[in-house]
Amino acid sequence: MKGNNPALGLFILRVVVGVVFLMHGLGKLIGPPFPGPGMAGWTGMLRDVLHFPVPGLALILGIAAAPVGWLLALYMVIAAVTGGHFAAGFDVFHFGDPMRRGYEYNLTLIAASLCVALGGPGGWALGGSKGAPEPPRMA
Repeated sequence: MKGNNPALGLFILRVVVGVVFLMHGLGKLIGPPFPGPGMAGWTGMLRDVLHFPVPGLALILGIAAAPVGWLLALYMVIAAVTGGHFAAGFDVFHFGDPMRRGYEYNLTLIAASLCVALGGPGGWALGGSKGAPEPPRMA
């Protein structure tokens, strides 16, 4: 099909998902002006490491896209299970109880992260193929 540009598509996906994770991580690490509790919400070293925004920045730049994509997908599965999102149902917004958040947002970020992990960073990435097409992979 004329007009296909997989490198541009992967670039857009990678940058948008990376910005979402970066902003989410900065809110948990720093707090205002980013949405989140900052260090006041810190409850232990493991939580601090899991919320560190470096994976979001790596994704934006296209550095180690496959392992970062897998890591972020796993993180979102853990967040959906331990954060009560699966128990709250699918919808992210429940009009009767605005604090009850479903898993649709988690599912979207899991799918996007897996797309980057499986598709690679594309040609427009610091860690990518420098614009050269990648060899085809056998499934």
